[in-house]
Amino acid sequence: MSGASATDQDIRALAERLSDLRDALGNDYWQDRGVRTLQAELRGKIGTYAAWGPDKLPLHQRSRLAARYESELAHLLWPR
Repeated sequence: MSGASATDQDIRALAERLSDLRDALGNDYWQDRGVRTLQAELRGKIGTYAAWGPDKLPLHQRSRLAARYESELAHLLWPR
């Protein structure tokens, strides 16, 4: 499997939108309803990333990538 999957692209696109919103909204980012909706969507995509599929990477690779996404994108999903 080479290149980024459609799910990888979706996760990156959602993260980019959230990053733009965080820059635009400042402290209001964590209270914004649209942000919360996008955060829930991103959490769902990351959460199902490691799910089994005949055309997906082996489980150990999917699990590692899902954990990497959680780590890299934590600043967009949860306040410190």
